[in-house]
Amino acid sequence: MTITNNSGIPLALAVWLLHDDYDYINEPNYVSATGLLEPVRQHILSKRVPREMVAEDVEDFVARGLGNSLHSAIERVWIDQYAIPLKKLGYPQSVIDAVLVNPTEQQVKDNPDGIFVYLEQREKRKLGKYTIGGKFDLVLEGILHDFKSTSAYSWVYGNRAEDFILQGSIYRWLNPKKITSDYIRICYIFTDWQKAQALSNPNYPAKRVEQQDYPLQEPLQIEEWIKNRIALIERYKDADDDDIPECTPEELWMSEPKYKYYADPNKTSGRSTKNFTDAAKAREHQSKAGKGIIITEHAVPKRCGYCAAAPICKQRERLFND
Repeated sequence: MTITNNSGIPLALAVWLLHDDYDYINEPNYVSATGLLEPVRQHILSKRVPREMVAEDVEDFVARGLGNSLHSAIERVWIDQYAIPLKKLGYPQSVIDAVLVNPTEQQVKDNPDGIFVYLEQREKRKLGKYTIGGKFDLVLEGILHDFKSTSAYSWVYGNRAEDFILQGSIYRWLNPKKITSDYIRICYIFTDWQKAQALSNPNYPAKRVEQQDYPLQEPLQIEEWIKNRIALIERYKDADDDDIPECTPEELWMSEPKYKYYADPNKTSGRSTKNFTDAAKAREHQSKAGKGIIITEHAVPKRCGYCAAAPICKQRERLFND
């Protein structure tokens, strides 16, 4: 991989952004929970991209760096500094003393009234010749928590519920003794939250930190989903690009096309007079107005901008050429 610093990020920050202590697994036939959630096409083609074709700039690691730092800070506090914050929140000493972080199975047996907290635990499970694995963020009293540092507009426009449910269900399938709740709790920390927007937009997150709970699939149901996913990976792992199923619009995070109506055809560089998501309605409005111009803003496959298979994917090439 070639790393550039074309944006001129200071060395003091560049070193932090490029630091990576994640425990990647390099085993034959190992598939992570996040790998299972990838489109089959992405999962297979990303492994074929020549190293010399992978080029990234330090700026590309900003979001990851912030996310990693957030996770590390939360983990560090829960490991050995949780007592004082819990006391500040009003919890009695008896509750604080009952907290056990990353307990062993014997500690769990010896403390039936314990409050168990598990952090960044990786678990693996065999399924045929494949090994399925994953590392969750935090489990508190049996409830799976996942932390997201993200834009506030991911709350407004994002629709990742299916991915959250699948990922949480896989983690529970991997950790049935630790994860005992039937839902996953997504904890959002918004990096660009604005109080003015929260007061004026009912769809905007009301607070800088929000949570949403999503129901998990039953273990037998998610196991069947995993088996089907593995079967697809096995079927197409050596197939030619043209034979691998293309990503669906949902998998591509395809945006809706917009039809922008401008009352004055000579002034199309600024804000449009009116926007439409339906071409016919845009033309109807133009006809009634008796003037103006319609400019089409085409749908964009947003996922392609984050896909590791992008350098060699023929579907992406065709989409952007179109």
